[in-house]
Amino acid sequence: MTISVFKKGNREKIDIQEVFNIWNVLRARYYSMETVKFFMNFVHDREFELVLNNLLNHYEKQAFILEQEGKKFKIEVPKRPPYKIKTSAQVDVITDTYIYRNIYNGLVAQLYSLMTAYLSSTTNDGVRKILKEDLTQHIKDFETLYKYGKLKGWQEDPPAFKTAKPVGNEPLSTTEAFHLWDNISQRYSQAQLTDLFLGFAHDTEFQAVLTLGKKTLDKQVRKLEEEAIKFELVLPERPPSHVSVPMDPEPMQDRFMFNIIFKGIQDAIDLHIRATIEAIRNDGLRQMMRNFWQDEINMYEAALKYGKLKGWLNAPPLYNEPQ
Repeated sequence: MTISVFKKGNREKIDIQEVFNIWNVLRARYYSMETVKFFMNFVHDREFELVLNNLLNHYEKQAFILEQEGKKFKIEVPKRPPYKIKTSAQVDVITDTYIYRNIYNGLVAQLYSLMTAYLSSTTNDGVRKILKEDLTQHIKDFETLYKYGKLKGWQEDPPAFKTAKPVGNEPLSTTEAFHLWDNISQRYSQAQLTDLFLGFAHDTEFQAVLTLGKKTLDKQVRKLEEEAIKFELVLPERPPSHVSVPMDPEPMQDRFMFNIIFKGIQDAIDLHIRATIEAIRNDGLRQMMRNFWQDEINMYEAALKYGKLKGWLNAPPLYNEPQ
């Protein structure tokens, strides 16, 4: 079991949002388990049944771990779904395509809620680790389900982004083109902000953190720019090569700057996962966004640990366990 760095005596600390996250993610898992169990009665494709059964196994394992966390922190948890749902009724209108789209939409919805739960769990390291593992597995499940649906012809392609000449075998959709442009724009803004803060930062360790972050941003933006040029996508306006700081840096606090950067990392994770979910036409772009998401997760964990050590992180109120 992962031990939190925040303790009071021998009791782990957990904040009020983390309590809700455990309850809410567990509730979503129960709903998904019940939905999959119900639809498995009507599946015609045997391979699809195996995909759903594998997904159900993941849901059940994740629910069990969350149940243990609820018990440990004395959290009132939702009611569990039925153990089995069996019916011999044959309903022809419930096709495999219909089942797939229902399961797929539910999985996507849970990706968003899981991401929010993970990012808002900053006090208890153990709870955040569980949510991170669930989120990582959920993205893998999304990839598996998406590819299977694409193979079967159950996925519908969004409108294509039109270019003057064909580009390879994987054209962009309009939303993929937008995410490419939006990711470049976001990195330009973050790079300019990081340059500005480097002129104000007092703590030498914080300066090193900002410098490392700037290098990562520059590396990623070059890849994105190359991809955009390949598809003849108009690029956003680039930021200045450097930022001058004409004023006295003394009033600017490192804690204030850290929390702005920290929020920017959270926003970037949100940006990447949305791009991953909506990049359903160009597999190469989706993989790039997923890799960026993983890089951002690693940066987020490092920044969170650093913020805690410095005492700069804004912490939510703690949960008072019932006696």
